[in-house]
Amino acid sequence: MITIRQANTLEVSDLQSLNNEVFVDNAKYDDDLDLNWAQSKKGQKYFTELLNDQNSLCIIAEDVDRKVGYLAAGPKGIDYRNSKYLEIQNMGVIPEYRSKGVGKMLMDKSFEWARSKGYQKAFVNAYIKNEGAVNFYKKNGFGEIDISLEKKI
Repeated sequence: MITIRQANTLEVSDLQSLNNEVFVDNAKYDDDLDLNWAQSKKGQKYFTELLNDQNSLCIIAEDVDRKVGYLAAGPKGIDYRNSKYLEIQNMGVIPEYRSKGVGKMLMDKSFEWARSKGYQKAFVNAYIKNEGAVNFYKKNGFGEIDISLEKKI
């Protein structure tokens, strides 16, 4: 049975490993991705600071003792918009647990937490060519609001 719970500061390396799976998967969509980031000191610092930030959320999906997914979120300041935004900064589910409702459970828990903190909207980025992620977010109520463009110079 899958449970969703708050991550703790003793699980930074577990979060780094789960995040690394996201990086490995996203490498096919981004040739500029630092594939060492998740397991680096920068990745460790990111998750440590996230777990110590009262305004941020980091939750883990577990199947008995096995960590099978996570979600990291925090405030997103958009000065020119009226709503208070929560940004889903990153999330991932290990391959053998995908398409089994784990991602939806993580999303639902994050929205519940966000509402309790006064957030009104959620924001997320996904690689446009990552159709699985884009479709997942759309199924969870997200819609396109803009597009990011990039150019090598």
